[in-house]
Parts: sequence; C-alpha cells; structure tokens
Amino acid sequence: MKKAIIIDPFIPSIHNVPVGDFKDIQKHIGCDTFTCVRSEALNGNVLYLDDEGLINGTTRAVRFIDEVYPQPLAGRILILGDDGMGGDEDCTLSISAVLGLIQGICQIAEEEVA
Repeated sequence: MKKAIIIDPFIPSIHNVPVGDFKDIQKHIGCDTFTCVRSEALNGNVLYLDDEGLINGTTRAVRFIDEVYPQPLAGRILILGDDGMGGDEDCTLSISAVLGLIQGICQIAEEEVA
C-alpha cells in the first residue's frame, strides 16, 4: 500500500489514505474514470481526479495556486507520488505542504457545467 493524501471539498477535509491499486484511486475519489495533473510545484507527486467531474453533477472544486493548476479542479483530489516510470509511490508532501498549495474550496456554478 502506498501513502496518499485525499482532499475532500464536500466535507471539507484533508487526510492520509492508503492506496494499493487503481481501484483504490477510484474508490477514494468516487469515480470510474480518472485523470491526473502533473506540475513541478507538486515535487514529483501527481493529482488524481474524476475525469467527468464537470459533467456528472459535482458541486464543489479545489482551487490550487496557479503554479499547480490555473483552474479549479472538480471533486475529490487524491495525491500520490510518481516513480517516473508510470507507477505510483508514497506521497512525499505533508498535509501542511498541501494546504500551502490550496487557495480554497469553491462551489461549481450551473452555468460552468453547461
């Protein structure tokens, strides 16, 4: 099991979770199809999120600093480390470091989804 961090904008909360394989990623972010966001600001870690977050009725998003991603990302976000060869590693960021990358939680407006 790998150590990951989940950001849940619905509660809101940030905490550590274990991840064994892609099914755990799906379970933690609550979707079938996920995508990832890579950024130098994440120091070798990757954000996993619902690929259909803007079309499936998701109502909340996480707003990161622009160096991570310039637009809000819909739904729960899972952070895992990247081994550089397509595999996952333990997340190397602390929860306090992740908090420093987040600008806030925002509501997704109906017109943004349409």
